[in-house]
Amino acid sequence: MKFLPLIALAGLALTIIPPLLHLLTDLARDTTFTLMAAGMIVWYLAATPWLAFKKEELDTSTQDQI
Repeated sequence: MKFLPLIALAGLALTIIPPLLHLLTDLARDTTFTLMAAGMIVWYLAATPWLAFKKEELDTSTQDQI
């Protein structure tokens, strides 16, 4: 599961970078929407298990965790 953060961040980048390219260069609107939709799907599929199943370490210095 160590690859999920990398895939999730790649999907997030695919969501953020195409609008910037559309604004600054000559990227077509349909291509921008397609890349953003693909990035959204990749981000959702990879970030959900990465963030949902992240186990927190217990702090053994206090008894609040009992």
